[in-house]
Amino acid sequence: MSKLTICLIIFVLTIISFAVNYFSMATTALLSVMLLSITGCIDAAGALGGFSNPNTIILVSMFIVSAGLNRTQMVKKMSGMVYKVSNGSFRWVLVGYVLITFLLGQFVKSPMAVFSIIYPMALSICSTMNISPSKIMFSLGVTSIATNCILPIGSGAVLFAEYNGYLETYQYTDYQLAMIDPFIIRFPVGLLVILYMIFIAPKFVPDRQVKVESDGTTSALIDQEPLDPVREVFGYGIFIAVILGLIFQSFIGLENWQITMLGAVLMVATGVLKPVEAVRSMNLNIVLLYVGALGIGNALTVTGAGEVVGNSIAGFLGDSPSGYMIGFVFFIVPFLLTQVMMNNGVVNTFIPICILTCKTLGCNPVGPIMLVVTGSLTAFMTPLATPAVAMMMSGGGYSMKELLKMSILPAVLIAIVAVTWTMTMYPAFP
Repeated sequence: MSKLTICLIIFVLTIISFAVNYFSMATTALLSVMLLSITGCIDAAGALGGFSNPNTIILVSMFIVSAGLNRTQMVKKMSGMVYKVSNGSFRWVLVGYVLITFLLGQFVKSPMAVFSIIYPMALSICSTMNISPSKIMFSLGVTSIATNCILPIGSGAVLFAEYNGYLETYQYTDYQLAMIDPFIIRFPVGLLVILYMIFIAPKFVPDRQVKVESDGTTSALIDQEPLDPVREVFGYGIFIAVILGLIFQSFIGLENWQITMLGAVLMVATGVLKPVEAVRSMNLNIVLLYVGALGIGNALTVTGAGEVVGNSIAGFLGDSPSGYMIGFVFFIVPFLLTQVMMNNGVVNTFIPICILTCKTLGCNPVGPIMLVVTGSLTAFMTPLATPAVAMMMSGGGYSMKELLKMSILPAVLIAIVAVTWTMTMYPAFP
């Protein structure tokens, strides 16, 4: 039996285990990684690399940084202000938090970091208004993922250059992206997501009280003694500095993990958090699930899944496909794969496949490239897609079955809008 076959069998069993929910998702993910390692699908570096992955460090660090902000009175004050402005209306609270999530995502190029920032604020307002976190977490989680870097500001302003670099690498420079192209293509999807998450999503989410736990896995704020004025200021300052650091990361010369880890260390060093509070805030269930997901994604990559899919796409499209068919394929395949692999890996795998396919067909690759990106950012149907999903499930108390049920309709709508709009505005065969 080939390693690819073994890998796919283990992967299918992993998805089944997630759905049955007999074991915790973290246990399932780590057990799957062990099986992949024992069967030779991945080596030790592939299996254990998630523990040292920069995104894992960012995840853990942002839990601590957010806990530091939680320890101050800022979150409670902001929640009180939102409650006052909204006049106690759940709808207006949701509008405010969805828009804040969207705006953060235009500057912070990481849905996980965005959701880590908004997560404690959302839990606080739920506590203040006696709203179940299950009513709000899905909307905020999907917004943080599907609307990341849409506006041509911050990180979104340089994406066109990244995609043009791919075109140059594969020697297909007949077409180039302008700075505004990614915005034009993705904005309708972003608007759809915002409106859906405000007006439609609350009708389909479960309404239950998610119990507050002291380890931070699904918790709202726990009443504690207020910090002294000096540590209160440190808590504010460190959190704001981390956010600004993530926004201007390309200018200050530090990696994202260095910025967040420095912030986490300073939260403890300045006394904003006690060491035991920092450890409790790390939320190991989510961290270990993410580490396991990275290992599974590595196995799917190194066993040749990307190459197999690429060849299948070329054969499926044939010699003279329609532009809309090309766009649909390059949306749906990354969309499906990104539910089980990190979206960066899917993008890096499929943009070259997309360019080479378009080059062979002699068609405009701009629309298909952006549909690869859009499909890869529609990653909210399983906890393997991005750690933001695992955090969203934890905060809202959603089961795998509930997550899939909530996600199907927005995913279908995004697919229809994305493919129709993109391939109409940027036709494959002008």
